[in-house]
Amino acid sequence: MKQILFVITLLALTGCGGASKQYLLSVSPTSISHASKRQVQIGVDKIIVPGYLEESQIAVQKGAGEISYRSEIWAVPTAKALTNTLIRSLQKKFSNPSVYLFPWDVEKENGIRVKVTINQFIYSNGTVSLEATYFVKRIGSSHKRSYMFRTAVGSAGDTPSIVQAMDTAFGRLIEEIGRRI
Repeated sequence: MKQILFVITLLALTGCGGASKQYLLSVSPTSISHASKRQVQIGVDKIIVPGYLEESQIAVQKGAGEISYRSEIWAVPTAKALTNTLIRSLQKKFSNPSVYLFPWDVEKENGIRVKVTINQFIYSNGTVSLEATYFVKRIGSSHKRSYMFRTAVGSAGDTPSIVQAMDTAFGRLIEEIGRRI
């Protein structure tokens, strides 16, 4: 009986299957260029992502309209990881700690608001494609400028290469947003 309990406990602690690897979408700090220091507050809305990026498993496109999921998983939900990466990157780019998740809790709201919607961000046939729309708006103004963004980064088919290509593509989006601010 003790041996059976020991085996059950051992299986519970080690898991029944192999542990999957976890990946995090981010951008290398060295890939973000520095711009002149900005003292303005910048509010970043939570990035909106397609449904397949809301899954914990990494999605790849197999064919027209077909998506499959890898056994590897995202360490953090992608919308949260991308939003935090955009905030940190803009802080570093402008040497400005006043980049926050919007809406922020301050008495006087002023500054710039950035909102990003990712329409496509997936690997297919040797390429990671990123298509997004975003706007940059002065808070309190009715005038906002909307932009479309599209890039493709070549990648090998293994998961680490795909994640690295996604990081590169997202870094390009961050650079473009930084130029618009």
